[in-house]
Amino acid sequence: MGHYAALSIQPRIRRRILSWVGRMLLVCLCPIALSAEFPERPIKLVSGSPAGGSTDAVARIMADGMGAFLNQSVVVVNQTGAGGNLATESLARAPGDGYTLMVGGNFTHGINPQLYKGSTYDPIKDFTPIGRVADLPSIIAVNRATGITTLKELIAQAKKSPGKINYASGGNGTPAHIAGESFKRIAGIDLMHVPFRGGAAAVAATLSGDVEVIVGTPPVIMPHVRSGRLIALTVTWPQPYAVLPDVPSSTEAGLPQLADQGWFGIWGPAGITQSVRQKLFEAINHALAQPRIQQRLTAEGLIFSPSNSTIEFEAFVKEEVPIWRQRVIDSGATVN
Repeated sequence: MGHYAALSIQPRIRRRILSWVGRMLLVCLCPIALSAEFPERPIKLVSGSPAGGSTDAVARIMADGMGAFLNQSVVVVNQTGAGGNLATESLARAPGDGYTLMVGGNFTHGINPQLYKGSTYDPIKDFTPIGRVADLPSIIAVNRATGITTLKELIAQAKKSPGKINYASGGNGTPAHIAGESFKRIAGIDLMHVPFRGGAAAVAATLSGDVEVIVGTPPVIMPHVRSGRLIALTVTWPQPYAVLPDVPSSTEAGLPQLADQGWFGIWGPAGITQSVRQKLFEAINHALAQPRIQQRLTAEGLIFSPSNSTIEFEAFVKEEVPIWRQRVIDSGATVN
């Protein structure tokens, strides 16, 4: 009887072993399957600026390139307010699943936390840095009626009449404002800052002669340089600026220390897994390697500058945040 009982138990043992093995394989394979399936639905890419701004342009260009790589829609959502602060605070509260991202930069992570005293996010701890996208210098230009044609002439006139020459920017604490204050400090001159609500208003005031000088981004200023109504004196970039080869670099204009270019990158909320983060990073760099994406960025005055890894971008952000915080302090800018 014992022999036959043992034989009758063996099929049950085999079934239990096979069942257990099957469960273990399922447990082991599930994470791989889930990771391989990302993204299973459209990704939201938030821009903290309205349509038409440089941040919005970067978001739309990158959404196109990333979506093609991921074989999934990347949808741009404009969430404006407080210079991008509202969008950044919202991202900090979003789930860390990789389906909500944001285009930001030195303005969202370096400038705004210092500029807006009521900011509720930590620019390092509350986000997952994914990849760097592009750099954007500022241009210093003057109304043609001033008779100024070079940066040296502007500096000379400013030294003759301290505080009498006005310069416009798109607002307190904007990268253009910070660049303008750096220019004053490096050149040893005193210009009066006149902030406007956006680059378009600043350009209009300069064209009308209400202010003599403007510091702004290439997309805002260059159409009026091409029309001859503004004269571009320099770009805040020490090397030749291939995007606008006719505009002197800061080195060519005599101020090589003037290198206050802004930069753009893409972040997610804290908590994104490394596998999802890496796939998003690959999507960014694949997009930036495409000639059509490069051409669209160049048309906006941007210099595409991908990072080599997520870790490199993370280290870059940690280095840049205190630099831009100090530049805000030096400028004296505040909105509170």
